[in-house]
Amino acid sequence: MRRLIMPFALLALAACSSKPKESDEQAIAQVQAAQDAKPPARMIDPQPIGYFEIRDNKLIAAGCNFVADGGGMGATALAQGERAAIKLDGHIVVLAADKGSARLPQEAWSHYSGKEYSLRLTRIDGGKHVVNGAVEMFDAQLTVTDPYDQVVYNSKGTAQCKPM
Repeated sequence: MRRLIMPFALLALAACSSKPKESDEQAIAQVQAAQDAKPPARMIDPQPIGYFEIRDNKLIAAGCNFVADGGGMGATALAQGERAAIKLDGHIVVLAADKGSARLPQEAWSHYSGKEYSLRLTRIDGGKHVVNGAVEMFDAQLTVTDPYDQVVYNSKGTAQCKPM
């Protein structure tokens, strides 16, 4: 009977070894890789923000309005001193100003962050730049990223910065 118990005891001790087996290490690596993987980027299409959305969401303030090339006359992003706004699927999405980012005219900033998106409004080097009294217009680029820093919207257009 002792001969029968001894091999089982050795197997039990081997099973309790603190060093993971190679297959365990591979499984752990696979789980970590799955957790670190980014989901595919879901592209967005910001809609023009109308007067009633501006009024109802109290978005009347000094700042820069971005109009995409070929997108008509409606602003698809409002960049202001404390926040920026975009309209997605009929709803206004508000992002907080990153006051450590570059300053734009009329109290606007170049970077804003929110729960789902981050927005960057930048001047296009060598692009048009017009100042007409208190209004400043320049060629700009609007880039929106998701929480994984993947670009979900990117457009060139015009920024119109004015007091409101």
